[in-house]
Amino acid sequence: MITANTFIFLAGGFTFLFAFSYFKDAAIEVFKKELNSDNIHKGVWSKLLKVFLVDLLICILGVLGTGVMFVVIFNSAHSSL
Repeated sequence: MITANTFIFLAGGFTFLFAFSYFKDAAIEVFKKELNSDNIHKGVWSKLLKVFLVDLLICILGVLGTGVMFVVIFNSAHSSL
């Protein structure tokens, strides 16, 4: 059974991922321009791995942080009624 806190936590996590996807779309365009300007492509795979690991960490922390923040706001607003 899904509780209100679980639903609010998931809503916060999805909200973060939705907002972060717009940021990543812009970052991908910048990376494409960088690849087009560099003919040698040295270190592309290591750079992509670093970007992946940083993005993974940001997504994990962002989803958890935003989810917790939504639940805290919900509970504080709910308890004051």
